Amino acid sequence: MKQRLRIGLERLSGSFGNGETGRGPDQRRQFGAWAMAPALAMALLVAMLAYCRGARAEYLFNEDNYRQLADADSPESIPIGTKITLQNWQQYRKFMTVQMQAAFSGQYARHIGAEPMYTMEVGPATDFPPPGDMAKNTEKYSGQARLEKLPSGGYTIKGYVAGVPFPNPQEPDRGVKMLYNAWTTYRPNILHNLNVGFLVDRYGNKTTNDVDAAFFELSHLSEPGLPIDMPYAKGRLYATRYYVTAPEQSKYTTQITEVYDDPTRLPENYVFLPSLRRSLRLSAAARCSPILGTDYIQDDNSWLPPNFDVRFLGDKKLLTWIGDPAKGFQRSTYQGVAAGEPGGTWPGWPKYGTGHWELRKYHILDLVWLPGKGSYCYSHSIFYIEAQNNIRTMGDGYDTTNKLWKAFWLFYTPLMLRGQKTMFVVSYSAPTMTDFQNTHSSIATVFDQKINDEVPGEYKDVQGMSDPGSLARIMK
Repeated sequence: MKQRLRIGLERLSGSFGNGETGRGPDQRRQFGAWAMAPALAMALLVAMLAYCRGARAEYLFNEDNYRQLADADSPESIPIGTKITLQNWQQYRKFMTVQMQAAFSGQYARHIGAEPMYTMEVGPATDFPPPGDMAKNTEKYSGQARLEKLPSGGYTIKGYVAGVPFPNPQEPDRGVKMLYNAWTTYRPNILHNLNVGFLVDRYGNKTTNDVDAAFFELSHLSEPGLPIDMPYAKGRLYATRYYVTAPEQSKYTTQITEVYDDPTRLPENYVFLPSLRRSLRLSAAARCSPILGTDYIQDDNSWLPPNFDVRFLGDKKLLTWIGDPAKGFQRSTYQGVAAGEPGGTWPGWPKYGTGHWELRKYHILDLVWLPGKGSYCYSHSIFYIEAQNNIRTMGDGYDTTNKLWKAFWLFYTPLMLRGQKTMFVVSYSAPTMTDFQNTHSSIATVFDQKINDEVPGEYKDVQGMSDPGSLARIMK
């Protein structure tokens, strides 16, 4: 490939200046035409460079890429104050997720650039104690939870009440226990926020995608002053509600997803379509269908542990961005989110000076779809589960040919909840999903984050707003 590029450049360079010596009349006429069309020559050069980029090796799934990351209990570390850039990242790659390594490698059109905004400065680790009554409920109920194997080969959970079901997961089935810890991680009874976001295509075009989002925890709560199971839960673990506010042609489109506390039961998906003035119940088996036209699929929002063969790849310490509380919820913090700002080579990246990077402990799990469950979009779905609060903050998705496809990342800025600095699964300040193969990104920043009693009046009606029947009230 380099040889082809060299020859092409030599031919292009020969079309300018004195490059005609020794050529016949036909050749001179041919190269003279090139000399009269420098724009066409430049276009060819750009195309050749793009071809070379696209022809580079892609990241394929390899278990060793994960096992070779820095072990959580190793003495290796990164000094505080270190600045990691495109020039020196290879020195610190063992502390980087595989998706981050792919982004720095330059092998994809979506990549980390040399600009100062992509600099990663390492700071001290932050302590985020479990929020609410998680610690109390974990101590009280953790001994009651157990795994039960299903005929499909997956596992369900029995006896779970509240808190962390497996606070010190060990073999057998260590990875499955970690996955259930993430599935039952803390969520407040109500969280409401506004997402200002964009879809960014391979040409840098940005399409507005603003969402009014709400999350409702209905069972197994660890909320002071509330019952463990709400009386209207009806067997549901949690529900999410996404209401599109922009662009105008999609406004009012709303999706409600209900996830049951029985992990073997399929979630329920309902969508209100303003063009029809009514809601539709979607097939719960359409796990790979996109969520409201974004790069996220339904299973990114409502995955179920029994559907997977879970393989534990190790406890690792990995670089994690933690936002400055004064900047983390601002649009200008993340590349390409501010109005009129280009997406850049990696839309959604938190800019230098808006927070710090720190090493945090992660459980790394490889989820492989059970063959008896039918077809699926990912051959391997890698979960990076932050160990202190069991949060899936990052994920690598591989396509059915084992090529790296998507990079899922939730960026967090600390919140104050009842006077405690904390983070939990739905408290992110910026969600991003990057499609390496199709050079596409879904990015957003979150603002006006409200929890429990702080939420707007209508969202205090959890029973009504989490029920699909509420979709009939939209546009009325």
